[in-house]
Amino acid sequence: MVRVKSPEGDDEMIRTFSVPEIWIPTEFQTLDSEEDSRCKLSGCENSHVSPRALAAIGSPSATLLRDHWNSQDNHLRKDLGELHDVHPDRIFLTSGALNAIGYAFDVFVASDTRVGILRPDFPGFRHFAEHSQADIHYLDKLEFPFTFHPDDVIEFVRTHDIDFLILSNPSAATGVLWDVDEVTRVLVSCPNTLFVVDEADSIHPDLSAAQLTERYDNCLVLQSFSKFYGLSGLRIGNLITPEVYRAAFSNTINPAELTSVAILAAQAALSDTDYQEETRRMVASSLATLRSALVATKWRLVETPRCFASYVWAPEPELDPFEALRVREVDIVPARAFGLERGGRINLSDPEKISRLADELEAMVPTTISANG
Repeated sequence: MVRVKSPEGDDEMIRTFSVPEIWIPTEFQTLDSEEDSRCKLSGCENSHVSPRALAAIGSPSATLLRDHWNSQDNHLRKDLGELHDVHPDRIFLTSGALNAIGYAFDVFVASDTRVGILRPDFPGFRHFAEHSQADIHYLDKLEFPFTFHPDDVIEFVRTHDIDFLILSNPSAATGVLWDVDEVTRVLVSCPNTLFVVDEADSIHPDLSAAQLTERYDNCLVLQSFSKFYGLSGLRIGNLITPEVYRAAFSNTINPAELTSVAILAAQAALSDTDYQEETRRMVASSLATLRSALVATKWRLVETPRCFASYVWAPEPELDPFEALRVREVDIVPARAFGLERGGRINLSDPEKISRLADELEAMVPTTISANG
């Protein structure tokens, strides 16, 4: 807190500090709100919930609601450790991946830290970097298909002497996923830079880079139970750190970080492999439908079957896909959310909504797809 003179020059006043509010590409619901007829593909949530998770919180006891519970639940951390082949002591549970991002900046970033951010990527990264008053540098890929390769990042880090680089994998904008070998290549090539790998949008825990935290001290992995595990409303995620930083996170993370209900539901969803397979099947089905629907158009898709989302784009003079769909009551995340000019991100988790999108695309061709039409 800093005290400064008032404009009149007599009394001292407290000067506040803030940065532009954080914006995340999702749809927030309001309790008791009326049903909306629009086709919403702009969220980042799963379209269905684990039956085991629902059963786990179906009739919570009074103690679950009344008492404080250990946020670093040993059972859930043990399950995550077995899934990713890492020691559970290096796993910290957080209130969603969003808080995990905040803790990563709290532990590693100061006003003189050179922070690297990719564009397009999750727009919330910028908020945390600005709040830390970091020295921010951007690596841009603003032409279709907006895809970063390991060599791009390696050159960027070396050129700008980046201390801390955060990226989503798969990409929060396009859904493109680097495999573990590609992540490893970046870590090995830039050993003096800390890489924070945000895996919140992944639908393949088996492809996680989490195990790399056992081998490399410059890798931190963030994960979420919001999307693949369908628990956005309970706000639970985790981070996985190399041993060398374990004490720093232990000293930083809120001891009352999580609710008992979130922990119970996460344990259940993590064990519900049938539900997880169904989610992957639904994403694959949606992607196949979307591919087929776009054949008759000039729109193009940045696609991956290993993510919750994909990015649709169209060259000029075609209408911007976001605007063309918006007027037909189909909502996707606008390009501007990711620093782009055209197109938008589509949630692939609900085949029924993707089918409606496909119907709208069919109705648009060929009469309304062109801006010159």
